[in-house]
Amino acid sequence: MHEYLIPLRMIYALSPLITILFIIPYALYQKHKYGTIILFRAVFMYLFILYMLCMYFYIITPLPSFEYVLANPLPQKIQLHPLAFLRDIKEQAYWICTGTGTVNISHSAWFQIGGNLGLLFPFGIYMKYYFRRTLTQTVVLSFALSLFFELTQLSALYGIYPAPYRIFDINDLMFNTLGGLLGYHAAPFLTRRFPRLA
Repeated sequence: MHEYLIPLRMIYALSPLITILFIIPYALYQKHKYGTIILFRAVFMYLFILYMLCMYFYIITPLPSFEYVLANPLPQKIQLHPLAFLRDIKEQAYWICTGTGTVNISHSAWFQIGGNLGLLFPFGIYMKYYFRRTLTQTVVLSFALSLFFELTQLSALYGIYPAPYRIFDINDLMFNTLGGLLGYHAAPFLTRRFPRLA
């Protein structure tokens, strides 16, 4: 499970730089547009930037060595079967029930599905509450963001690596997009005590 803490550690290390590069210009923009700095908006935008960077680090880390990538090529670079997750669930359930195999909870089918749903769930909330996007816009943006992540993995981190070290998976696209959709629908309930944004 420790590999899932890597993005948080990277965000912590980069937070001063993020503040300088993003929040100060945003505060100046607010000052110009509204005549004052609205603290709630600034904090919410800061958290959104941290969240987006954390998602990005999540899909690229942990970074393997070049030697490891060359010595352990992926047996499959692209997974386009939309129901492959059902096969994985069935297989892992069989292992658990029969005791014929072990299931690493952090890499189980259930964990991967939950992780992909949760990854863009906050994105859907932001699209609805902060950016005032429509349902269609949120679905399109969620799909586009997920596609960017999958293509980043397929491109071997934009050609930096000699070969991809993660699979392009259509199931990730499906569940990421669904997560954004669920976040959009949950936003009115989760943000009902938040200040109204004009």
